[in-house]
Amino acid sequence: MTDPDHSPSQAPTEPCTEAARGPGRPRSEASRQAILTAAYELLQEKPLPEITSAALAKRAGVSKATLYRWWSSKEAIVLDGYFDAIEHRFPPPATDDPMADLRSHLRDAYSMMGGPDGRIFASLVASGNFHEKLREALNEQLNSPRCRDTQKLLVRAVEAGRLAPALDLELCTELIWGPAFFRLMTGAPIEDDLADRVLGMLVCGLGTKA
Repeated sequence: MTDPDHSPSQAPTEPCTEAARGPGRPRSEASRQAILTAAYELLQEKPLPEITSAALAKRAGVSKATLYRWWSSKEAIVLDGYFDAIEHRFPPPATDDPMADLRSHLRDAYSMMGGPDGRIFASLVASGNFHEKLREALNEQLNSPRCRDTQKLLVRAVEAGRLAPALDLELCTELIWGPAFFRLMTGAPIEDDLADRVLGMLVCGLGTKA
């Protein structure tokens, strides 16, 4: 996917406008957050191929040159905006019970997947199969520390003796999320109790004998 509004050979220019600066926040960070917010808002309104860098810049109140101060492509901007928005919806729980935290984390995430944000995610994954830039940006996001919360919770459960040691964390994470992704891709509903059912079946196979 190419963005006609962005050419690598284009010389950077000074921004003609910038996002409003919040109290105590550096101008650059305020602009960056405005871009992330604009990207998520536009993604709720139209599919990614219809979002241009010009539209992003206008919505964020910055120049197009400012967009590429932090990101290499339009696809990377939009995906960062999406993941930044959903990340703030449910910070990973941190109580003394790692299994309860894992269950709470999955319930919140599965609930999100069953709504508009899940449908947006499905469209991004589907588009990524045909557009290399989008696929690369999506893989980068899914392998970033911000998307490793499930594995961190699994590690805590192993350390607490609630799950068997020496688990293949990558595979466990895929098993946990597989049902949600499959239903998103096929249009099947994500029931309210699906996260509990998935975790319950996995613990039967992954848990300790005790």
